[in-house]
Amino acid sequence: MKKIVILFFITSIVFATKCEKQLFNLFIVNPTPLSTILSDLVHRCGLNIVVKDNKAKKLLNETVSFINLNNVPLKELLDTVFQSAHLFYTLKANRLIVSYYKTEIFKIDFIPNSIQGVTNIDSNDNTVKTDYKFNFWDNLKNNIIQILKNVSRDYKDPIIDKNSGLVTVTGNVNQIEEVRKYINDLNNRLHKEVLIDVKIYSVTLSKSHKTGIDWSSLSLSLPNTDVPLRASNILGSNSVFNSTTFNIGAFVNFLAQFGNVNSVSNPKIVTLNNQKALIKVGNTIYYKYASSVTTDNNGNPTTSYTIGNKFVGVLLDITPQISDSGEIILNINPRISAFKDLTQLNSDRDMPPDTQENTMISVVKLKNNDTLVLGGLITDENNLRINGVPILKEIPVIKYLFSSKETITTKKELVFIITPHIIDLNKKRTLKDYGFGEKLPTLEDIDVR
Repeated sequence: MKKIVILFFITSIVFATKCEKQLFNLFIVNPTPLSTILSDLVHRCGLNIVVKDNKAKKLLNETVSFINLNNVPLKELLDTVFQSAHLFYTLKANRLIVSYYKTEIFKIDFIPNSIQGVTNIDSNDNTVKTDYKFNFWDNLKNNIIQILKNVSRDYKDPIIDKNSGLVTVTGNVNQIEEVRKYINDLNNRLHKEVLIDVKIYSVTLSKSHKTGIDWSSLSLSLPNTDVPLRASNILGSNSVFNSTTFNIGAFVNFLAQFGNVNSVSNPKIVTLNNQKALIKVGNTIYYKYASSVTTDNNGNPTTSYTIGNKFVGVLLDITPQISDSGEIILNINPRISAFKDLTQLNSDRDMPPDTQENTMISVVKLKNNDTLVLGGLITDENNLRINGVPILKEIPVIKYLFSSKETITTKKELVFIITPHIIDLNKKRTLKDYGFGEKLPTLEDIDVR
């Protein structure tokens, strides 16, 4: 024998006569159709029930085996009943609307963009070519479709409005819930920020250190360290230091043992989680080269020239990713470029001038506020010097008799010091907490010559 007990418990509020102001007891001990439970409830509360689709109608005829609720408000009663049937409901005035599907709009604050490009690395005449393409909104749509398919074979494609950042999803209870969890996690990750503090030093290597900096001796140069420390031009745990074991002054003094030290740049850049930060330090050189030769009716050649430009210098590409444990994964791609032959800039050519590049691509994991030392990028810098007799070496035609050109090559090693800071917008922090406002030591302060 089926038994349904629905009792109204009147609250202590004198004028609370509506169902929204009452408490309910619901006790089901035998399998009972959901439609029977709802029929009794809507009768007692004077509600009208609307079923929007056939799947919802079918599920209303399925049975509920056991429910025991004591002194709960109407909303909690409805939540429990419809969650057990995997149905949506909406209570508007005296209408109870029931459906299997629901359309929900999610907001994602993200700049609509796509990234694509090619990375080439030449080493010993071997070329490593990497093509990369990333479109946030296409990836998002594919991920949501996969989530919907994993929950149920019956799914509808989401609608993505890139310009407004709105994602419209239609699905059942389980599908909508899984998509909501995914988008909440995605928003939490997207809205984290990382401040990246970068110091770039150039060491003009002395004659006795043409092979580069001896990184194995770094631990001997940093004072007040509790454990032996060592940096390497190969990224790894040996090139990472925490804030208590790294001193910038002692480190620059260490670099000065191998040659003249110059500070190239000290940028601080803030970027969102998983978004690329780009730092460029150098010069854009303009040049002209012969692009085409035409002949007129008389056979006279005419050369057309094209004005081009080329960036040479230091390019640092960093993409941070914050893990759930609060660690920071950095995708780092430093590149150093220079012209092979400076005289090419002063002559007509049939192609742009040649450049030489040193590139490194690595991934490293750091704790918040840890410092990464990256070295080992050695370049040959060519400088053109003109020697000769003063005044005479400047006179056209005869200057070649009284002057000579000399190319001076110096070896330089570039050193990157990278410290990422996670910016927590929920905590009150000052700029000084992230490295701003502090006076950085100059080369004179630390007696570097």
